[in-house]
Amino acid sequence: MATAKDTASQIYEDLKSAILNLELEPGTLISEAGLCERYGVSRTPVRTAMHRLADKDLIELLPYQQTSVSLIDIDRVKEFVYARVAIEEAVIEDFIERGEPLLYEDVDHLIRKQQIVLGDDDFRPVDFYRLDSMMHELWFRAMGKMALWQMFQDSVDYTRMRMLDIKEEGDYRQIVADHVELLDVMRRGRKERVHEIISRHLYGGINRIEDRMTEKVSSYFKRV
Repeated sequence: MATAKDTASQIYEDLKSAILNLELEPGTLISEAGLCERYGVSRTPVRTAMHRLADKDLIELLPYQQTSVSLIDIDRVKEFVYARVAIEEAVIEDFIERGEPLLYEDVDHLIRKQQIVLGDDDFRPVDFYRLDSMMHELWFRAMGKMALWQMFQDSVDYTRMRMLDIKEEGDYRQIVADHVELLDVMRRGRKERVHEIISRHLYGGINRIEDRMTEKVSSYFKRV
């Protein structure tokens, strides 16, 4: 029999996934009573899960006010991208220096899987996001820099911004084209080209969202 702690953890993981995948959009109101009804549980595990979500900045849990999914801080996202460009450029240069053909084949395989997913009639943005993440993670893992990779994955704002870009993009050809170009540069050892490509690629999501800041999308972001 599941304990209250187990139930709270299950609710937490379920809501965390829904928030990061934008199934629960930024600003969505959440009620304790509604979650109790949804999961068929008492208030105790729901409250425990909600406090954990608040501790991770996934929700805004304020006394005497309505609880809501936290809004995205775009300034914080830009700081993360700034850091990631510098770090990922260094990781890729080390990856090029190692020059293991089998690792390049692994990257190529993930790019081809991205292309296959895009042609699927049942295409889901979350599947493309997963393959994109797996590809970038590959060189962090190969270079023993997983703590740095995990740092980027742990950012609630940055993760949701990436998912928002993928959901709003509609045309993924430029994203995949960047991947293909980057792999070609890596295989040819052209380290001097890495900064240009990785900077364009990682800032691309922010630029695309800012170019298409509809009323709905703008409501997802914190206002200064």
